[in-house]
Amino acid sequence: MDFWRSLLGGSSQKRQAAVNNPQQRLARFKRVYSDIVQTWHKTPTLANDAPAMVHIRMGFQRITTILNDESRSPAPHLCLSFASSQRIYTAVSKIAATACNEGIVRDAVAVFGALIDSEEEDFLENEQFAQALMNFIGRISGSGNMGLGEDTEAEIVELLFGISAKIRLQPEILPIWFTSPAPELHCRGGNQGIDFAGVTQKEDFPLCYQLIDHVHHEGRIGDFARTGLLYIFESASKSPDLEQWVVGSDLPTLMATGLGALYSQLSRKLSILHPKENLPLILSFSDYSEMTVPAEAESLFSPDFQVHISTFLSYLTFWQDVLEHCRSEDVRQTLIDHFQVLFLQQLLYPSLLESSDMDGGSSVAVLTYLRRILDALDHPELIHMILHYLLALPDWANGSHTPKSPVAAKRRMSLMLLNEPDNEDDRMNPSLFNLVDLVLSSTLSKNSQTVIAALKLITVILGKHHGYAIGTLVKIVDVHHKDLHRTVGALNAEMETYLGLALALAGETGADEAYENHLKDKLSILESHPCSLKMLGLPNCSLQTTSFFNAQGPRDVGPHYLILEDPLFKSLLDLLLTFMTNDVETNLALTEAIITLGACAQLRLEGWLCVDPSEYHFDENIDQEPEHFENENLRDMYKASRQPIWSSSAAPPLLACLQSLQAQVDALRTNIQDFDEHLLNRKQAFRIHQEITDAAKSTPSQPPSIRPSSEAPPVRTWTPQIPKYVLDSSATPSRTQSPRGRKEGMDQRHLSNSSPASPAPSKLGGQTLVSSPSRGMSPLPAPQPAHRERTLMADVLTSLTEVASSEALKRRIKFRKCGESGEVEVITSNPPVPSKDNAEITSDADAERAKGDNSREASLGHVLTNLTILQEFVLELVALLQVRATLFNEVRFV
Repeated sequence: MDFWRSLLGGSSQKRQAAVNNPQQRLARFKRVYSDIVQTWHKTPTLANDAPAMVHIRMGFQRITTILNDESRSPAPHLCLSFASSQRIYTAVSKIAATACNEGIVRDAVAVFGALIDSEEEDFLENEQFAQALMNFIGRISGSGNMGLGEDTEAEIVELLFGISAKIRLQPEILPIWFTSPAPELHCRGGNQGIDFAGVTQKEDFPLCYQLIDHVHHEGRIGDFARTGLLYIFESASKSPDLEQWVVGSDLPTLMATGLGALYSQLSRKLSILHPKENLPLILSFSDYSEMTVPAEAESLFSPDFQVHISTFLSYLTFWQDVLEHCRSEDVRQTLIDHFQVLFLQQLLYPSLLESSDMDGGSSVAVLTYLRRILDALDHPELIHMILHYLLALPDWANGSHTPKSPVAAKRRMSLMLLNEPDNEDDRMNPSLFNLVDLVLSSTLSKNSQTVIAALKLITVILGKHHGYAIGTLVKIVDVHHKDLHRTVGALNAEMETYLGLALALAGETGADEAYENHLKDKLSILESHPCSLKMLGLPNCSLQTTSFFNAQGPRDVGPHYLILEDPLFKSLLDLLLTFMTNDVETNLALTEAIITLGACAQLRLEGWLCVDPSEYHFDENIDQEPEHFENENLRDMYKASRQPIWSSSAAPPLLACLQSLQAQVDALRTNIQDFDEHLLNRKQAFRIHQEITDAAKSTPSQPPSIRPSSEAPPVRTWTPQIPKYVLDSSATPSRTQSPRGRKEGMDQRHLSNSSPASPAPSKLGGQTLVSSPSRGMSPLPAPQPAHRERTLMADVLTSLTEVASSEALKRRIKFRKCGESGEVEVITSNPPVPSKDNAEITSDADAERAKGDNSREASLGHVLTNLTILQEFVLELVALLQVRATLFNEVRFV
């Protein structure tokens, strides 16, 4: 046995030695390569000879294996030297290009990859190698050539990406892959069209054109192409020739028109209604299913639309990555000019101008696309360009940079001439109709989808780009005095008023825990607001960061008051007055917009959310000033802590609207038997649903693969240098999971450090209340419930859901406005009977609305859901008052 083992072991050792022997490896390599070439020469029509193609594929694979083995073996590397001296890559490229076979192409790409990865013989510094590779790729890829599968195309683009990465790290090899054109080409004359489009010179830099052809793809292809092209733009700052070539070529035009093409693929009409078969619980507990999708409108949730919008946004974020990484001022300015003229002025703004609320979805589409664009972008130049133009803002910042090179200046002049209309009357001017006009008209629309889309866009602008909203979306008056007039006593009185209102609307059940969650939620929102950075920054510490791009941005936001006649604020109040019959998504978007408005640290709350200090009155009989105050500071503290009273006419508009809604709820309680019991069941269903959802998410045994894709954090290749707590908060949170849909992003330690300093603690009578659902916070105590308990909760939720869909909750509630007084009369009816009479009732209601009747109606179940949301909103306002007072010191104690 030992004898046989020694023989076998010796044989294995000999084979291993043969593999590692450079001379024997070279001999095998030569035989395989010679066999490939002979087969090619002996086959007149390779594309029609299947056995020959199989033989060549096997040869390519063996060559790749030998090259990879040699790269991992010690020197000498004779096969690589032979491959370089004999230029085998030329034969490989010709064979693969003439075979018209995807398998051979893929194996040939692997051969080129093995040569490049070897990092020997300086293949990337070899002009013949570069020419052979680019000729090969040029013949097999692109429009009109052989169709390649996605995997093969991804491997080709990955190979090109690797070359771009090498050029970025080794700028000296750039002249091998990029041929600088003759100087006279930069300065040659031409007609306006050629000057505008730039000069197409694929033969100068075929690598760059191959990447630009693939940047719009999704998946690996697009990722490799965009990153590779990013490296090319970054290299432009290190090569004056490449810089001038990019400016004078049609590359900026291709990038801008490619972005426009992806935008044009998006549906002109859009429906943002959730599919009826997969409604979130809060929407299923309402009349949401009665809403209909407009004809010809594509669904926001359809897979095809998600692919299109994802592709467009990926390309849009690629633009900001390019501007961030490109250090060449002329290249950056040329790109910005093309973005502004070809995409913003000639495509995005016209789509805004042509949108209509009458054609069933075009306004919804434009508003949604603008929201997604503004939410996806972080680069200040692109944001400034878009909002500055669409809002018709004056030039708060310096004008655009003048290009240094004559070529860049000529390109800009050509673009400006292109944008000039033949007829002056055809000029599209945002000063006549801009984004503000579209948003304000959309908030007044009878189409709830249009209102929702407008409110969501308002929230993004107010929350993420607040400086651009001042003076445009929101009319303000600047504060010229810095003294604080609101007192801590007034804050406590206002908080008690709003708290009492919240409890009167929907009871105490769940209010305690909900309020605690809102405190943390508001702390996160306030800290992440752009206007808070200056107020929360350390003294003598500048928040400005040194950057190479132009310092363009919004106007500085100083302390200001909200003008009560502001059209946007009045629209929000009008929507709030019809809260009970609004659809649920409208109310969620409305409350989020109001909270976002109040999150601005520079906006004073007096007059719209809080009582104007000039309206304070003090009860002389109760708050007698002690006569024996020896310390003047104590006397001032006592005066500031007194709780004022105010007349009903002095109530801020927001509070007056909420009190009007409370009167409607009181009427419902009077007219509907067991109203509070129905309301309690509705809140209990939301609570249990939230507990089940949170328990499922926190179960350790749950595999990560079943996590919904919608919960995945957005992937961005560039992040601005701003504080971490700003980056941790979501700009466009979802509000359809519970009555408090905004997710909370703060940890418990952050709240515990700030709560003790609050001047006005929670005043809920010290009672321990039943828990309620919260924004992203699990209401369950640790440890998590067992599987049996979760099953039990699911059964309870099923029972509550059946109760929520009972006939008793389908009765119609009509809210009718009475005359000029503005009071709302509540009229209840019996549950509808599913018969012809029900159809007649519905048609009568539609006829009344068509006649301009001021009445609105909804089912009792719908009203209960909206009432639950309304209580959460009022608790949010209380939390906003408390956290603002703590964080910004905006009330005085003396």
